[in-house]
Amino acid sequence: MQNDRKKIGLFLIIAGLAVIIVIVYFFFIKPGVEIDRGVEEVVSPLNEGSLTPALETNPGNVPVNYQRYDISQEEPRAYTGEDLGKLAMSIAERFGSFSNQSNYGNFTDLSIMMTEAMNNWAKKNVENLRAKTSDSSYYGIHTTALTYEVKKFDDKAGVAEIYVQTQRRESTKDINGGEPFIQGINISLVKVNGDWLFDKAYWQE
Repeated sequence: MQNDRKKIGLFLIIAGLAVIIVIVYFFFIKPGVEIDRGVEEVVSPLNEGSLTPALETNPGNVPVNYQRYDISQEEPRAYTGEDLGKLAMSIAERFGSFSNQSNYGNFTDLSIMMTEAMNNWAKKNVENLRAKTSDSSYYGIHTTALTYEVKKFDDKAGVAEIYVQTQRRESTKDINGGEPFIQGINISLVKVNGDWLFDKAYWQE
């Protein structure tokens, strides 16, 4: 009788352990249960030592925000006398530097910055220069702008006059030959459809 009780007690203990094992198995370590790894902790020099998860960004998944830019909607830039002074210095250098070897291309380069009247004068001037130097081995003038002075600037009327002092060197045989000399030039600009254009130029004697 006593042996039967021992057997029953031992059976109940084994059965209880079995139930506990089954519960632990199904609720805690049951195979097939996936752990959500959508966010992984990435240790990098930027977040090392931090417990904050770092997200890995894929550039291909970032939406691109395309925006159209209409330059016609941009307000016209307001020029100052200083702006036109610097423009006149650039014009003086290009207008005053030419040679027969370059086929007087400086005037052609400036054509987009000239008014119609100035363009017509430049074409005739190039024809005269080519006729005078057709038999020369080399002829050219190099001009460097030194300073400028704004003589007149009226943005509303669209007129400006700039005096530019230059250093020039006339070469009849060798490039950059001849003695340098100082010469001033008066440059007139006019505003046409919002753009300042080269209209006239007068070299001082």
